[in-house]
Amino acid sequence: MAHAPVRLMRRVALLAILPLSAAQALGAAAPTVESYRLAANRHEVGGVDVRAFTERRAVGGPDLPLPGAAIVLVPFSDSFVTELERIKGQSRESLRTYRAAALELRRREEAYERALWEAGAADLVLSGLVGPDGRASFGEMAAGPWLLWARHQVWNPVAAKRPKRQEKELFALAPRLVGFWAVRYWMIPVTVRAGAVAAVELTDRDVWFSGVIEETMRQDTAP
Repeated sequence: MAHAPVRLMRRVALLAILPLSAAQALGAAAPTVESYRLAANRHEVGGVDVRAFTERRAVGGPDLPLPGAAIVLVPFSDSFVTELERIKGQSRESLRTYRAAALELRRREEAYERALWEAGAADLVLSGLVGPDGRASFGEMAAGPWLLWARHQVWNPVAAKRPKRQEKELFALAPRLVGFWAVRYWMIPVTVRAGAVAAVELTDRDVWFSGVIEETMRQDTAP
């Protein structure tokens, strides 16, 4: 490959937060992975080369890398893709469903990863971060259909007036919005072929879904 591979990360800490039944509770089911095992045993492996960037805004200007974007590659599943498309479709129904969609998509993706772990296929969950040059590389992948899932998020703080002491004494105040993550997701099917490297570009013009994940803080009712 043209540049050094990104260190693959197994998101043990994140996935360990979920109880053992979390994947099943969210309806996530691991795909059949025998074909990936067979390909690996036959040394039919390839790779994926990712470039993530914001397209140039002026003629002759540079593309801007998207460092820190999280990349996950998992075995392809029609049912998983259908579920993600369903959530995306529901996000258009109301402001409430739109505000909930980005977090729900992340939870579904984590549940699918957990289902693979529980099925003994943790080695088929590959993840890494885009480097400062806007690139990430994955190698030694079993030939076959994979799904690339990428996320890039930017924190946006929200300034809000603190409640007055009298309000705390008289009312049970709702959690206060302290900020939100502006999240962009990419979802791209990728076919890995033996002895080849598949090139994938993620740009700001081909985002699969854009949403928000809100962060709130409990407002203590004590004076």
